[in-house]
Amino acid sequence: MNETTDPNSQILLMAIIAFYWAFLSSWGKRQSRPGEDKAKPDVPTERLAGSNEIMSSGDTPLEVIRKSDPSFDPATFLAGAKAAYEIVLLAYASADIQTLKRLVGPEVLDIFERAIAGRRAREEMLQLTFIGMREAAVVGVLEEDGIAEIAVRFVSDVVTVTRSANNEIVSGDPQQIIEVIDTWTFAGDIQSRKRNWMLIATDGG
Repeated sequence: MNETTDPNSQILLMAIIAFYWAFLSSWGKRQSRPGEDKAKPDVPTERLAGSNEIMSSGDTPLEVIRKSDPSFDPATFLAGAKAAYEIVLLAYASADIQTLKRLVGPEVLDIFERAIAGRRAREEMLQLTFIGMREAAVVGVLEEDGIAEIAVRFVSDVVTVTRSANNEIVSGDPQQIIEVIDTWTFAGDIQSRKRNWMLIATDGG
């Protein structure tokens, strides 16, 4: 079953995803290391085992990474993380597995795929409108053997409605904006020329 029934909404959704995916493609490239080539609601928030065991040092969290890579730009990272957050929410709502595969790790992808399969089995459709991001802040960092894991706390506003096959509302309210608080953990190889950050864990609240 298709996850959306309005062709115009689908076209708009894909345009948004394409725009932000283009942005994310340069997320890692803008963080190239010195001397290298400059040529990179109904949202599942199950906590993965050990997913948020992120350790912070006595310094501010991102100092952990800057000690290993002085070229790391926290502002650029957060801009990419916020874009990734919106893309993933929209891709999940529209059951865009291909986009999710580009942005999330295997364990998180499995959670998303099972949730999407459950909606399809129930012949339900999720309609999600992303209103805006209130806050995005790094709350923890772990860096080991060149691999960094950065936990980001997002506070956003969304409208989410789940509808049945006959368009009846199963959950949510199309007239209500709700606040969503998530902590997502991104991992990336900070020694790589093309640093691709992947979502490896989610935690609601």
